[in-house]
Amino acid sequence: MRVGIVTQPLEMNYGGILQNWALQQVLKRLGHEPITIDAFQRYSTPHYLYNYAYSVYRHMRGHNYPPKPTRYYGALRKELLGQFIEKNIDKTKVMWEYKRSVVRKYRLEALVVGSDQVWRVGYNRKHIEDMFLRFADGLPLKRVAYAASFGLDEWTYNEEQTASCAALAKKMDAISVREESGVELCREHFGLEAKCVLDPTLLLDAEGYNDIIDHNWDSKEPYLAVYCLDITPAKEAFIKQLAEERGLSVRIFSAGWKSSLTIGEWLAMLKNASMVITDSFHGTVFSILFSRDFYSLCNPKRGNTRIAGLLEQMELQGRMVSDIAPEEPADRGIEWSHVHSKLDSMRKDSISFLRANL
Repeated sequence: MRVGIVTQPLEMNYGGILQNWALQQVLKRLGHEPITIDAFQRYSTPHYLYNYAYSVYRHMRGHNYPPKPTRYYGALRKELLGQFIEKNIDKTKVMWEYKRSVVRKYRLEALVVGSDQVWRVGYNRKHIEDMFLRFADGLPLKRVAYAASFGLDEWTYNEEQTASCAALAKKMDAISVREESGVELCREHFGLEAKCVLDPTLLLDAEGYNDIIDHNWDSKEPYLAVYCLDITPAKEAFIKQLAEERGLSVRIFSAGWKSSLTIGEWLAMLKNASMVITDSFHGTVFSILFSRDFYSLCNPKRGNTRIAGLLEQMELQGRMVSDIAPEEPADRGIEWSHVHSKLDSMRKDSISFLRANL
């Protein structure tokens, strides 16, 4: 079956790219032909002009910022991660908006929405309905939501968005969400029952990433890997204290436009670390997959629900640390055999959902 994947734009986001790659790998193993709809929004004219002026200003002051933004978000995809996307992800030509013509052009027989924060209205304000497949409404094909995430455990849709998205959700053949909180949000606001499944990155075990890890990337000494989206003085103090207690050097890695690692290097950075400190959902995911000692720092700005839900599923709640005054919990051990046994069971259940509904 030819399956079109609707997800967040593939830009400078390690986790966002890897969840899409992993979902394609699993769908291929199930005998399907997946292709990701490579969609980006246009800048509005005021937004474009402001961003142009600001980026030139930042560039003149010596900051690592694109000096000449173009009209489209997609054209800002950096070569650092863009090479991986071009080589490893099957995708359509870039689209500036979702159109029903993509179904005919690529002979799609099914559409899968997910994963990442596809149902977070703040990230998809102008086209949230397309994340519920409005652009393909009425077409004869399968409609499935896989591990769709609201990103938050509170409702942020307005009345009009709630009504339109609920109507579209009711036309789907099957709905699964990534967080248990999403199950309740679907029930309360859409009047639908959803199944909680794993993020696509967790559908593969550690060995599933062997072909894309940079095995030549290594460190000559044990290190504490820090992958934080938002660093604060309190987090810095916590990191410094842990490094000193464990006798580890600290290696800090950035996300977004400040990223300096390829996808393969980013995976190797986490896999080879003696310990990981992160406030990222997918930083937490790969710490678990690679059985690394880790702590996940709260990040209210981006939403703690995603990480808290994952840690609860894995019975690793003690790995989450406050962002206000981080302090290492008393219980410092992780029984990895138990974690991976639980993960294996959930992985089979999640893959069964895809197999049954496609």
